[in-house]
Amino acid sequence: MRILFLFSFVLTAALAKANDGAYYASGNHLIPINETTVSVSKEVLKIERVHEDYIKVTVDYIFHNPGAVKDILVGFEAPSPNGDVNGTPKNGRHPYIENFKVIMNGEELSYKVAMVQDDAYYQNEQIKSISVQKAMGDTFNPNEPDFYYVYHFNTNFQPGTNTIKHEYQFKVSGSVDLAYDFHYILTAANRWANQQIDDFTLILDLGDFTDYNISQTFFTGFEYWTGATKFMDGTPLPYSETETQPLRVITNEATVVFKKKNFKPVDELYIYCKRNTQSLQTQTFDHTKLMLPYNVADFKHLMNASNENAFKILRNLPFARRGYIFKNELIQKYFESLEWYQPNPSYQANVDLFGKEEREWLLAMKAANR
Repeated sequence: MRILFLFSFVLTAALAKANDGAYYASGNHLIPINETTVSVSKEVLKIERVHEDYIKVTVDYIFHNPGAVKDILVGFEAPSPNGDVNGTPKNGRHPYIENFKVIMNGEELSYKVAMVQDDAYYQNEQIKSISVQKAMGDTFNPNEPDFYYVYHFNTNFQPGTNTIKHEYQFKVSGSVDLAYDFHYILTAANRWANQQIDDFTLILDLGDFTDYNISQTFFTGFEYWTGATKFMDGTPLPYSETETQPLRVITNEATVVFKKKNFKPVDELYIYCKRNTQSLQTQTFDHTKLMLPYNVADFKHLMNASNENAFKILRNLPFARRGYIFKNELIQKYFESLEWYQPNPSYQANVDLFGKEEREWLLAMKAANR
C-alpha cells in the first residue's frame, strides 16, 4: 500500500483581502495523510530572498522510521497564481515555481506534475489529474485559474534514520502595500508520529539591512530568536482581521534564526515587508517632516534635499543603518529619533563595504545636490 504525504501551498491572508496584489506561491511542511510511526527528529528550514523578486526555500529533514521499510508516495500541492499575474501553465507545470528538487538519503528523486481541480484527487492510491486541454478550456481565466498542481514522487523510508532535502524557488508575492510577503505552513508537523519537530531551526535570509515583520502566530515575544540588529514590536496590517502585534525585525548582515526543541507549532509562519508609502510619495527630503526608512527600496528614489542640513542627514543614512555614532549633534539627534536606529560604538565607517545599491544611490544623490 502506498501512503500519500503532501508538501502544499496556501494562499496568503493578505492577498485574500487585497485585490491589487499578485499572489505567486507560498510554502508548507511535509504533510502526512496518515502516519503513526515515522517521526521528525530534526528540521532546518531556510527561507532566502534571491534576485530581489524570488524566494528560495530549502528544507532539510531528518526522519526516524522505527519499523520496516515503507514505500510512500509524496505530493507537493501548489495553488495556481492569481491576481495581477499570468496563471497560464508552462509545460503542464506551475508557471512561477522553479528548480524543484527532492533528495532522499543522498539520491535525487524523479517527479511528475499533475493538474487537479478538487481535494478528492487522490483515489484508489492514484492521483486523478486533468489534462492541460481541459484546464485551458473556454472558461480559463489567466488571473484566476480554477485548478492547482501536485508535484508527486515515490520515496522509500528505510528502517532508522532517513534524510530528505527539499528545495524550490518561486517569484515572491506582493501588493501595493507590501514589497513582498510569504506564508509557510508549520502546523502540518503535528501530524507526524511524534506530533512535533524534536529539533527545529528556521533561518531567514531576506537580505542585508532589511526591515520586515513576522506575525506572532507560532511564538510570543523575542525568545528563541537571534541574529538581528534589533527586535521590536511592529504594527499589524491595517486590513488584517486576525493578526495581533507582529515582531518587527531590523537586520544587519547576519541571518535571523529561530531555534526551538520539541517544537509544536500552533499556527503558521507569515512574513511581510511593508512599503514606506510616505517616503515613496516624497520627492525632496526634509528632515523636519520625513522619518527616513531603513529599507533601500524605500529611500533610493530620494535624490534631493530641502537644505544643507537635510543633505547632511540624507548622505549619512547608510552609515546610520550600520549604527554609526555621529559627532554632529543635529545628525545624531535625528537618527536617534528613528525607531530602527541602533547605535554601534564598534562600527568603523567604510564606504567600500556598502552594498551596490547604496553606493550607486550615494553617487547619484550627491551629484543631484551639487
